[in-house]
Amino acid sequence: MKAQWLGRIGIAALLAIAVCTPAFAQEQSPDFPSWQLPGWTFTPGLTFGMLHDTNVAVRFPSAGSDGKTESDSLWAMQPSGQLEYRSGRTLFTSGYRGYLRRYFELDELNSLEQHGEFSLREMVTRRWTVFANDAYLNTPTTDRLDIGGIPFQRNGSRYDAFSGGLEGRLTRTTDVTARYEFSWVDFENKTLLLTGGHVHGLHGDVMHRFDSRSSLGGEYSVRWADLDRGLRQLTYQSTGAVYHYRTGGRTTAELAGGLAVVSDHSRDLTHDGLYVRAGLTHHARRATLGVGYERSFVPSFSFGGSNESQEMRAYVQMPLSRTGFYVQGSTSWRRTNPLTIETLALDAMWFNGTVGYALQRWLRVEGYESFSRQDTRLAAGQIHRHVFGVQMVVAQPVRIR
Repeated sequence: MKAQWLGRIGIAALLAIAVCTPAFAQEQSPDFPSWQLPGWTFTPGLTFGMLHDTNVAVRFPSAGSDGKTESDSLWAMQPSGQLEYRSGRTLFTSGYRGYLRRYFELDELNSLEQHGEFSLREMVTRRWTVFANDAYLNTPTTDRLDIGGIPFQRNGSRYDAFSGGLEGRLTRTTDVTARYEFSWVDFENKTLLLTGGHVHGLHGDVMHRFDSRSSLGGEYSVRWADLDRGLRQLTYQSTGAVYHYRTGGRTTAELAGGLAVVSDHSRDLTHDGLYVRAGLTHHARRATLGVGYERSFVPSFSFGGSNESQEMRAYVQMPLSRTGFYVQGSTSWRRTNPLTIETLALDAMWFNGTVGYALQRWLRVEGYESFSRQDTRLAAGQIHRHVFGVQMVVAQPVRIR
């Protein structure tokens, strides 16, 4: 009955609206930093350096190893390119980055990781804006996916996330956003633990602005998941309230919550519970900081089931300053608890950080660190991987006239 009730409310809401991504997610630091120059620009780049990987096999420590895993040093090279266009109505960015890794001793682990993305925002009229985003990742290890509920393994993985929609003003005080989303995960070697799948979704909200600082509204979302090679079909629905608040022009806060229902059509099972989402973003004079928390039902791309997920994220983005010093960093933590006993409970944490100094506008030296950790909550069930080192970055934007 709850699923039917949510569906009726959601269909009515979708006739007037559809989706919105949390403000915290939209404010996160991009993988391809922008030079923010007007018109068309193309930025070729090359990053090269020497790193050390403490867990090249991405697996548990073997018995009698005193908790140590096989490690190796490596040369890393990252060719990249970004095409960008900025005007009063249009913002378009697209980029590609390849990660070539060559290990000193373990040649069989040499690999290429590829990452591409694009983003488009077009102001159609003074009131309405269309947008589209896509991010693609092809990586040799699952710990690079930053997706909850997937066991860490050295297994080739592909991930794509697309979203697009419309946002604007219905009246002087009423804002609306409609969004379609599609996400897809595939694994090179499919196993009982790694099956992949795809998810379609519609989301929407209507917000009433009380003044320039605060707004309150409602949201509805529905997602259809096709998992485990087509053997599992699930539907996720959620509806609730959203509150936005701005302090001055630098800090934005969001709080959302309501009722969520997941229906497993293959097993004829239904689960319901509360979902919560909170985020805070602050734009300081020389840095942008963000933190967020979310509790929700999420599909499992590994076992083909569903999880109750808790997630925390934080990031800091400090662009090049007059002194030439800058910092980029992000961290996330996820706890996924299975809704059925066939799924593995997992705790996972990721951290990526860069501290750099610009020797020239086009030449930078950076200290790089990446850390990932996963805990199955079983005895000796922890995987740690730490990659760190020093790298040089060469990048210079070129105006296209």
